[in-house]
Amino acid sequence: MSELAIKARGVKKYYGRFAALKGIDLDVKAGVVYGFLGPNGAGKTTLIKILLGLSIPNDGEVEIFGKDLFLERNEILKTVGAVVESPAFFEYMTAYENLYNLTRLSGWISKEKIEETLKLVGLDDVGKKKVGAFSYGMKQRLGIANALLPENRLIFLDEPTNGLDPHGIMGVRQLIKRLCRDSGITVFISSHLLAEIEQVCDYVTIIDKGEKVCEDKVSELVEKQSRIEFKTPDSAKAAEFLKTADVEVIEERKHHDSSVFILKGHETEIPELARKLVASGISILKIARHKDTLEDVFVEITGKTKTDSVSDRF
Repeated sequence: MSELAIKARGVKKYYGRFAALKGIDLDVKAGVVYGFLGPNGAGKTTLIKILLGLSIPNDGEVEIFGKDLFLERNEILKTVGAVVESPAFFEYMTAYENLYNLTRLSGWISKEKIEETLKLVGLDDVGKKKVGAFSYGMKQRLGIANALLPENRLIFLDEPTNGLDPHGIMGVRQLIKRLCRDSGITVFISSHLLAEIEQVCDYVTIIDKGEKVCEDKVSELVEKQSRIEFKTPDSAKAAEFLKTADVEVIEERKHHDSSVFILKGHETEIPELARKLVASGISILKIARHKDTLEDVFVEITGKTKTDSVSDRF
């Protein structure tokens, strides 16, 4: 069995009578990219603060690489880094100078190690360039470099691609995968961008209202959803047919001259459904297994929509 980078058991956190976390268990294998999702107010920030040793839970246990976080906090945090929101740097200094000065509190770090880390994140060719001239994506990379020093084995990234253009997103995504693949570093990502989590993460945990509601491999989680979609120009007739058919309609997506119906069902049911539709005089433009995204799974599991306005205050 792989060593666990993070092991949490029964983590609870209260703010007065409000239960921000209601007994969270977590198993994060070492050397993977791990996604952490939840609607606003679900308790994501609270748990991350606890995992970083910035907050003490009311109950529960946390181990980082097999060591008790609350008994060996100072020793553990020597191997843990984090980039929360937009990293801040001295813009009049170079990338190298920033890393040198920001890591002095961690002890002496060699010039070679800093240069090696700049190369690892793809900034070796601009190490002597003033950070004030860096793009947002380059600053994100420098933030990750800072989180990797001196010898960190686990890094937390909060919204690592937020505000980046498509090229920047692709670059950071490739960097995260390379850190995991080539260096064996465990990357724990919290993000609202579900498509990014799906693209880069091996595993994902979803929490809602302070409770863990899902934990699985991203690929398997998406495959578990069983749905059928069919497109027809006979929208009204199809809607009436589905009201009396033994099938659950998840969603209807209306277009100007047709509708796409998303149904609960396995792909083995497609031939029989197609026969019934044709027999009812309903034209079929397309019928196939619906390929779910992580966003589909997230919305179904949490019952939330993008319009939720509750903030993640805790």
